[in-house]
Amino acid sequence: NINKDEIIVRGSWVHNMPKGLPDTSGLRILRQGLLLGEMKKQRFEPSQALANTLHIEDYDKTISFFVDDHRTIRYLKGETIELDGDYEDGWYLIAVEGFPLGWAKVANNNLKNKYFPGWRWM
Repeated sequence: NINKDEIIVRGSWVHNMPKGLPDTSGLRILRQGLLLGEMKKQRFEPSQALANTLHIEDYDKTISFFVDDHRTIRYLKGETIELDGDYEDGWYLIAVEGFPLGWAKVANNNLKNKYFPGWRWM
């Protein structure tokens, strides 16, 4: 669980700081706490690190594929996926059989892949 009192914003980056850490104001820290995401143009974009710490029960909007579903490979390659059904626009936690992989943004039933670029399959 993330306590709002443990959230700090440095520049555009939003972090969750563990309890008991000393004040690091004025220090240059390479990595501090859990990177929750980044503020871009007045909106929050969740981080890959946040996705990797969540369980699918922790987030309301999830899409879970099966291991043998062709969309799993397409997601891992970083492709946009057209969804069947009626999905509300917004951020979704993408999982494979309940295991979170990363984020996607859904707009007009198109899943725009936000999987970490350095981890994408070629």
